[in-house]
Amino acid sequence: MSKWFISDTHFFHANIIDYTGRPFQSVDEMNEHLIENWNACIESQDTVFFLGDFGLGTTDVLAGICARLQGTKICIRGNHDGTAAKMHKIGFALVLESAFIKVGRHLVELIHIPIQRDLPHFQLHGHVHEKRPNKIINRQLNLCVEVWDYKPVSEKVIVSLLDRGDPLTKIPS
Repeated sequence: MSKWFISDTHFFHANIIDYTGRPFQSVDEMNEHLIENWNACIESQDTVFFLGDFGLGTTDVLAGICARLQGTKICIRGNHDGTAAKMHKIGFALVLESAFIKVGRHLVELIHIPIQRDLPHFQLHGHVHEKRPNKIINRQLNLCVEVWDYKPVSEKVIVSLLDRGDPLTKIPS
């Protein structure tokens, strides 16, 4: 059982291809590539923390995509996601606005839109797409698909980045 993190898949969102410079010729190509990458990493017993903006379309259409994705999916709602009830119907086991979890020895906040302030903890977020790199900046780490080669990110990779970050955010043993 592993933990994985990903944000801003934007399934069925044609304009996101041009908006963020995604390397796909069509929505269908993008959707299939994202699904293949997800399932190449995630096993059925894994937990995936999805940090918002799953996709555009009806609940039924998005439920069809979600059903094809392996793992237990926990949603931190993004600004393009519907209500918590809609996200449950799509197939997320748990839907939250934000959460604090332990990642390795670190206290980490999961959120969609990064909060611009001095943080006493690490923050994993989405929303900013390709506009922030895949490294820690001001105790924040961007999990948008554009900066992670359109793949989920493992807890192991995130822990290695956090361990190089500010040691004050470690949870005491």
